[in-house]
Amino acid sequence: MQNLFWKVNNETRTLVENPFSTEQELEKYIFANQDILGDISIIHRQIKTGQRQGIPDMLGVDQDNRICIIELKNQLADEDVLPQVLGYAIWAETNPDSIKAIWLESNQKPDDIEIDWDNIDIRMILVAPSFKTTVPRMAGKIGYPIDLVQIKRYSFENNEFISVEFLDKPIPQKFTTTKTTLDWNWEYYEKEHGVEATGQFKKAVEDIADYIRKMNWSIPYNINKYYTGFKIANKVIFNVAWNGTYAWSIRFKIPKEKAIGFSGDAWEFQTYSTTFKEAYFRPKNPKSANIQELEPFFIEAYKRLSRDD
Repeated sequence: MQNLFWKVNNETRTLVENPFSTEQELEKYIFANQDILGDISIIHRQIKTGQRQGIPDMLGVDQDNRICIIELKNQLADEDVLPQVLGYAIWAETNPDSIKAIWLESNQKPDDIEIDWDNIDIRMILVAPSFKTTVPRMAGKIGYPIDLVQIKRYSFENNEFISVEFLDKPIPQKFTTTKTTLDWNWEYYEKEHGVEATGQFKKAVEDIADYIRKMNWSIPYNINKYYTGFKIANKVIFNVAWNGTYAWSIRFKIPKEKAIGFSGDAWEFQTYSTTFKEAYFRPKNPKSANIQELEPFFIEAYKRLSRDD
């Protein structure tokens, strides 16, 4: 049993779990507070896929341009949830025109995301207050990217607290039961973007990693299809991302007013993503892009995200 305590004014307060009363309440809460799932923009709720496939709870898109199938359970989730959401994912992958129609009709779709409708990538997200211990092991056998997210709500007087835990999944040792998920790496970047551009991109990532070590921050990074992100918990705090085949930028989770109008010797403000609340900065000369003049933005992003988390 998990017990949460809130230390305030030298007093310890016990937080009491306040479960969502229905699955509909949980869905409404997540739709209104999408940032608790990380960098995901929800574009539609209750997606109809036909009588046999059922109805996934939500459809979204993430920062790596993947279509996200989001399924919610307001009770302990067992193994039965996996074939259910897998069916949704296979339907989405084999019916891209239907997903595209939903995308085009949505009033919530991001303006700064482009989906490759001829080769869509799928990500599955399962949300529940808890999962049976067998679920992560079985989820590790699925080739699609899949997140298992435990969300619990607690309260004390008029204060509300949300516990969000992304469960680890074992890496499959022998086989996967579905499509193989690509392992994004520098070699993939070189194939897609060329050796020279990838070298510039990689140097920016390594320079940021060196700066993080100098600041004694604990922020690991991981390579994704379109960006390499530095994360606090499940949120990307800043990242190096591809703008095109050879162009790239550094992006920060900071308010627009902090970034607009900036132009330094080596960097300039490019644009702002209202979907993911990111400011884009592009190097004036990618071959010699020193990140020093961007340090105030690293600090701003770190303070905002670490304070929020």
